[in-house]
Amino acid sequence: MPPRKAHTTRKLPRTRRPRRRLLRLLVMGLPVLAVCGVAWLWLENVRLTRIEIVGARQADPGELRHLAAVDSGVVLFDLDPALIADRVARHPWVQAASVTRWPTGTLRIAVEERTPVVLQMDAGGRPVRYLDAEGYGMPPGRGPVPDVPLLYGVSGPAHPMRPLEDEQVRALLAALAGLEDAERALISEIVRTPDGEFWLYTTPAAGQRSISVRLGRSDFDRRLRRLVAFWQQAVLTQPNKTFSLIDLRFANQIVVREQAHPSTQKSAMGHE
Repeated sequence: MPPRKAHTTRKLPRTRRPRRRLLRLLVMGLPVLAVCGVAWLWLENVRLTRIEIVGARQADPGELRHLAAVDSGVVLFDLDPALIADRVARHPWVQAASVTRWPTGTLRIAVEERTPVVLQMDAGGRPVRYLDAEGYGMPPGRGPVPDVPLLYGVSGPAHPMRPLEDEQVRALLAALAGLEDAERALISEIVRTPDGEFWLYTTPAAGQRSISVRLGRSDFDRRLRRLVAFWQQAVLTQPNKTFSLIDLRFANQIVVREQAHPSTQKSAMGHE
């Protein structure tokens, strides 16, 4: 008998294996591509049905919707979130805004409002507007009235989209914003005199009447912190004394006047 030939397995050319693998991937990916295509077509037809405003306490949501300038029924994902956020940020109370489009048809507008540090008053004692730490002005809002010091003696034109140009006032506002709420609550009123000097009047507390505080024209941050320290170390610890004046203009001392002796002045604190 002739010898039997050994059984051999024919190997496919190497070039065919990648083709089969690619074909399998294409076949497996077709359903995914189909689903993505359907989803894309569906999103292309989602209509705006609702505008949701989040974070507005002082700003009127109706005014924010008006500034957004979008109509119900438009294709939701044709809207530009950055453009809408920029429009909403033009509201005096809005410091920043972000916009999210939801497949449910909802346009969500989240706003971060400005924080007032004073309420500016006119010469007749009427409220003009709130001012934040940067000098931006906000009209009286719809929420609870913020408990902030009253500011007198500051005037000039106000732009709804720009801060005050008065650098001295802006420096004072920034210093006030740096205080804790309880520390800022010590101050009831702030008055700028015609010669540009600032005086504070404290909130009556701890057995004291309102105390006049001479703040000066500059270095507000350091002087306000010295006032807080003096209040905690000298006023609260001496309830039997009544102060009528605190002068913060000097670098190394605080000069005070006690009400019992209005003609005398003495240094209440030495070097810091």
